[in-house]
Amino acid sequence: MREGVRRHRQTVAAVLAVLTAVDPYGLEPGTPEGPPADEYEPEALDLARVLVAEGAVTVRDVEDVWAHWFSESLVLRLGVDRTARLVDELNALVPAAGASGLPLRGA
Repeated sequence: MREGVRRHRQTVAAVLAVLTAVDPYGLEPGTPEGPPADEYEPEALDLARVLVAEGAVTVRDVEDVWAHWFSESLVLRLGVDRTARLVDELNALVPAAGASGLPLRGA
């Protein structure tokens, strides 16, 4: 498997794990009473794409993805502090130099 494909899949899985842990809607994905474990996979795919391409996500990136899929603000749902922690957790998934080896956005 190509390194880039492997890295992308790992990033998607890691982003999905973060989103599932945050679980903004309290759905408890992967539990017997909840939806499938991959409930937030479409959002994870989009956010992973940004992480791989840009080396980081911003609150705006997360908001854009959330608005696309849910037609609402994640900041309004989670609050500023929880959303900022989510962005920090997502950015911690990428090595300091970014996935491409280029400087991180805004660096």
